[in-house]
Parts: sequence; C-alpha cells; structure tokens
Amino acid sequence: MSETHVTPEVEEPEEPTNRPAPTRRMKEWFSRPYVRPIVIICAVITLAFIPFAWVVLYFMNGSGAPASPTMTEIEKTILVFTIVSGPLMAITLAVLLYSLLARGKGSWGRVHGEEPPMQDSPAIRTNSTAVVAWIAATSVLAAFLVVWGMIELATITKDSYGSIASVQGPNAPKPIDINVTGQQWVWTFQYPDQGNISADTLVVPINTPLYFNVTSVDVVHDFWIVELGVKIDANPGAVTNTGVTPTKLGTFNIRCAELCGLHHAYMETKIQVVTQDQFNNWVREMGGSRTA
Repeated sequence: MSETHVTPEVEEPEEPTNRPAPTRRMKEWFSRPYVRPIVIICAVITLAFIPFAWVVLYFMNGSGAPASPTMTEIEKTILVFTIVSGPLMAITLAVLLYSLLARGKGSWGRVHGEEPPMQDSPAIRTNSTAVVAWIAATSVLAAFLVVWGMIELATITKDSYGSIASVQGPNAPKPIDINVTGQQWVWTFQYPDQGNISADTLVVPINTPLYFNVTSVDVVHDFWIVELGVKIDANPGAVTNTGVTPTKLGTFNIRCAELCGLHHAYMETKIQVVTQDQFNNWVREMGGSRTA
C-alpha cells in the first residue's frame, strides 16, 4: 500500500500595508545627515552668486550705462536670467562640493568603508511628493523664462524697428539711413541722405533713430555696436536691416562678431554719438549736405 505525501502549501509573504505616507517619506529624506549641509552650502552659494550678475553686466558694458534702450533691455534680461540661474547652479555645485570634501561620520560627513548608510530609505525618485514638486518648480521656471524672453524680444524689436516706423510730429527727429558694408577687414559707412558721404568711423547724432542697411562684399561678417546692443549679420549679396536710437553721448565700440579670416580680431572701429549741431558740422566738413 503506497503512502501519499502531501506537500504543505507555502504562504507567500503579504506586501506590507503600512507604507509611509509621501509627507512622512519626505520628512525622512530631509532628516538624512547630508541634506542639511547641502542645503546650507546651496544657500551660501546662491547669496554669494547674486552680486555676480552685476559683474556680468560690467563686462558686457564696460563704458558704464547702456547707450540705447535696446541695450537697456538686453542688460535687464541678462541680469534676470543670471539671478534665476543662481539657485540651479548652487544646487549642483553644493552636491558636488559635499561629495568631494565631506569627511567623517558626523552630521556633515559621509559614510566610508563597508558600513551601511546611517539611514537607508527609499530614493527620492520614488517619492511622489518630491517628484511632483520638482516637476512643478521646473515647469514654472521654464514658463517664466519663455514668457520673459518673448516679451523682451518684442520690446527689443520695437526699440530697433518700431521707434523708426512710428516717428511722428513736426519736432520729431528724422531717422537717418546708414549703409554699412563689411569687408576683410574694415567697416565702411555711407550716408545716402547726407550726400552719400562715406567714412570708416560711424558718427551719429544723439536721440535720433538710426536705420542700418548691412551687407558684405566678401565673406560673412557681423556688425556689432557693443554698447548700443546692435548685432546683426553682414551677408555677401544680401542686405539685413536693424535700427537703434542712441541716448548717450560718447565714443563706443564697433566690432565684427563673426570669424571672418586671419585679421578678424582687428576688424573694429568706433561710433561717435554727438549732438545734432556737431553732427551737422561733421557732415559739412565731409562735403555732404545737412538734412536736419
């Protein structure tokens, strides 16, 4: 008579039902010993980085205040974007510095050797509260940058072109057309409305809209009036247009911002923003006709 052996059923372990709530898991994560020092380092770096935004503006415009409304808007955008990027840079740098420099097992130290971490809780990527907060924060930041960029682009475009098209009234200054020609490795400026006079230094009156017709006779150059915020390509066989209204007297820099050959770095000249009377005298000295 054969015996029948019954294999006892093995009960599978039940999944734990007492999982911590998202807020509890968030508190557990923030209680880890490395979180506090990283947050402190991040705050210190952010506060130290904010003044750096004005350092950026100094190197952008070493001659002082912006010389046109266009440059004012560009500087404002650079300032805001630099400040906004501060906390993002600080988070990355804080984690990097802590990972490289922290020592020991104290509240500011890492765990070394084969010992397990003092707190081994779920990774932050499994924390729904943290994931939602991160997505929401980055989405708001991205939306802010896009909206700001679109508004500033419209404002700069209006300053460059709109002010020229909307000049009205008997006392409003007449816009000045200037033909800009780039060639290896000089700039040439022609004034059609002032008797087609030509010069290698740009002389313009203050508070008068300027309209540039930019082209090249050989390779691609880039017409860049640094302190006025004007920057546009000079393409051979084509004319590109831009405009600006200078609002500050002085002498400013014109450079080529497109690698155009051996002496590209020396393709620079000056723009002199003068009073209307000084401009009229200069036109007369150059053999042109005064139109204003």
